[in-house]
Amino acid sequence: MSDKRVITEEEKGLFEKATGKEFTRRSFFKWASALAGAAVASGILWDDKLGLFREASAQEKSLKEGEWINSNCNMCGGQSGIKVKVVNGRAVKIEALANPVNVANISTNYETVINELGSLYNDKDCAARICPKGNSGLRSLYDPDRLKTPMVRVGERGSGKWKAISWDEAVTQVAENLQKIKDKYGAESLVWFSEDHSFTHIQQDFCKMYGTPNYHNHANLCDVSRKASFKLLMGDERPLASFEDTSYALVFGWNPLGAMKWTHLPGTWNRGRAKGAKMVIVDPVYSQTASKADEWVPIRPGTDGAMALAIGHVLIKKELINKAFINEWCVGFDEYAKYVADKTPEWAEKITSVPAKTIEKIATEIGETAKAGKPVIIDTWSGPGHHTNATLGGYAITNLCALLGMVDKKGTMMNPSKKGNTHHAIDVDLPSLKKPRVDGKGTKYILGHGSGIYVETRNAVVEGKYWSPDVTPPKAGMFVFQNFVMSVPNVKKNIEFLKKLEYVVVNDTHMSETAELADIIIPGSVYLERYDYTGYWVTWPVLGLRKPVVKSVINGMTEVEFVMALIKKMGLKDKNGYSPADLSYDAYYADEYAPTPYSKEQNWETYKKSTLAMTGKTEYEKFRKDVKMPDEGSVDEKTGVVKEKPGKDGKAKAVGLKVGDKIVKGFETPTRKLELTSTFLKKNNYSGLPEYSDPEDKPTSEFPLHLINFKQAEHTHSRTFNNDYLMEMKPDNPLMINAATAAKLGLKDGDAVWIESPFAKAKGTVQVTERIHPEVVALQHGYGHWAFGKVAKGSMNKLNKWSVAGTSDGQFLPGKAEKFSGMAVHKEIGVKVTKA
Repeated sequence: MSDKRVITEEEKGLFEKATGKEFTRRSFFKWASALAGAAVASGILWDDKLGLFREASAQEKSLKEGEWINSNCNMCGGQSGIKVKVVNGRAVKIEALANPVNVANISTNYETVINELGSLYNDKDCAARICPKGNSGLRSLYDPDRLKTPMVRVGERGSGKWKAISWDEAVTQVAENLQKIKDKYGAESLVWFSEDHSFTHIQQDFCKMYGTPNYHNHANLCDVSRKASFKLLMGDERPLASFEDTSYALVFGWNPLGAMKWTHLPGTWNRGRAKGAKMVIVDPVYSQTASKADEWVPIRPGTDGAMALAIGHVLIKKELINKAFINEWCVGFDEYAKYVADKTPEWAEKITSVPAKTIEKIATEIGETAKAGKPVIIDTWSGPGHHTNATLGGYAITNLCALLGMVDKKGTMMNPSKKGNTHHAIDVDLPSLKKPRVDGKGTKYILGHGSGIYVETRNAVVEGKYWSPDVTPPKAGMFVFQNFVMSVPNVKKNIEFLKKLEYVVVNDTHMSETAELADIIIPGSVYLERYDYTGYWVTWPVLGLRKPVVKSVINGMTEVEFVMALIKKMGLKDKNGYSPADLSYDAYYADEYAPTPYSKEQNWETYKKSTLAMTGKTEYEKFRKDVKMPDEGSVDEKTGVVKEKPGKDGKAKAVGLKVGDKIVKGFETPTRKLELTSTFLKKNNYSGLPEYSDPEDKPTSEFPLHLINFKQAEHTHSRTFNNDYLMEMKPDNPLMINAATAAKLGLKDGDAVWIESPFAKAKGTVQVTERIHPEVVALQHGYGHWAFGKVAKGSMNKLNKWSVAGTSDGQFLPGKAEKFSGMAVHKEIGVKVTKA
């Protein structure tokens, strides 16, 4: 801004109104700098872009009124802390609120960042961050395409003919129809699908009191194979990487900076690099994280386990393993070492396409780093985890942590001390709950997670083939906050599944592809209208509260209130006469808060205002922690495993490990040690080793390219695609293809193409790039809607250009479940790409 420019009489008047001072040129320019970009109480602000004082707009004025209300985001599963500005009952702005999940996952690092940035800017919330989805939350709250009233189908399923009904009528109709299903086919004929981080307790309570064992949730579509892989090694399902404190991170198939599962990740990653850590990304795609790493290792999809076995081979051959740690805290080393003896880098190169020299170099680097007493991280996520060989491939990766002795130490993979809210136990003893689950969790899928196996349930209904003759075929389905059609691999089978069910209830915010096939639709809430708890995925106990910051925009029920109304209408109680539906909505959440470790420090009313409770600090090497000998407990003289007194079922729970004269916690495995060869797998007639096998659905001569999917921070699964702000950022998903591969196919950037697999053929456009393995093509997940709203289907965006619906990745897939964990397989099929 030049101090020689002409200042108009209007500006002089605005200046005096804004500042209460008499105009002088000197004071004008002094105050201009002080007020740049900031609204003031008088309604006058300095516009730095225009270089003048002007009247604040109505929206700018509103931001100086109202109140800020703390809550937690739910635009994705990251659950960042937020504060929402509410003016006259309307939410007008969302900003980040400092809490661990959007600052740092280690308690000392969290305190350091909060204190340093809080002191620098006089506001600790400056240390926090939210992603594009969190910033766009108001567009979802006030989306004009939201469902506003319950609707019942009056035409053929999928015909689009609906009749609006009241909320009371909707509750009554669903209750009556579910009772009919129960009376005719048995309670176990109801299958239930929900989100994994939203109002799950009340849904599980309903299923128990109704009598169905067939509850599923979204985790099965996300990371259950990773959970299984780490569980085989250490018994803990979700260790967390301490990037900020590490010296070397080797990460397989994860894009923490681009997909941004938790918003602290870019900060912790970059602070770690700033401290000198080396970061290596193994991924078919050169992701945002790869661009901020020291090395990108492109790999054939689904072959990560082979590379990990070769790394293990090098570590043992070069004596770069931590022998003392292995002798003290590991079992199965000799069997593992024998297995990897011939898994050379040259062997792995043929499978993975990663040069043998690169594998040996990385193995040597991590081994020497660990030998020098510096921390190393080895982590794996959905890249290797969404394949048919996921569990054992992941197990080969996780074993590397044990070989180096890099577990639960500062700067390594940390076992979190996570504590959530209380869940009031439902005491029921219904025969139907003892019936076999339709999906084979724990039986056909021996490492099946509590979230169930979506694909198995769907395929069983579509094909009429069940893993056990004792399974009751599903007849009704409840889908809460789930767009099953677009989320589960193989769209065609998903539609067939829904059509085969006799009664379908969908509880969601929009007329989704799944809702179109329902018998009744219950409008869902947006996170800014409801309560929920979030036990943060950090390394010490932290509990966040999501709470309503505005009343329901549609004057509707939240999901919890709807299920409570359903429980009450059906008269469901446990055998002690307890029913969660007897509580008010607020009282239900108050009941889940106390007793908890947090309620000793904050009562419910105080916690509701703060929405954040913490206790304790990050602890290291918890496996060495002393534990007491349990009353009437026992010690296995051969293994040292300490067990409690057997319960009514005759089983005794292991609680520790005797080491010398001490009893310590150990790990949550059968041996209480890290298992390089799995006791559990051996018990189930497997070798127990992290054996490598090729992916089942590799490319063929007809379909020669690997198709994988990926996620980015602009969108969540398939559910944010009617948010116009997010669609303006990323309106479509061109097919990423390597430049050399595109040249061979005669393709140029932006060309329209046909993408074809054995299961589907659809149009797309290509993005020609060097950022992908030459044998691989990739689509961002979640696109290709034909329902869900005008924007999602390809409607006018803010720039008055037609956006593109994009291409659904799920349609091309066979629709399989990984054989151990039941993980839905999202990244494994061969395709051919031809110019359209």
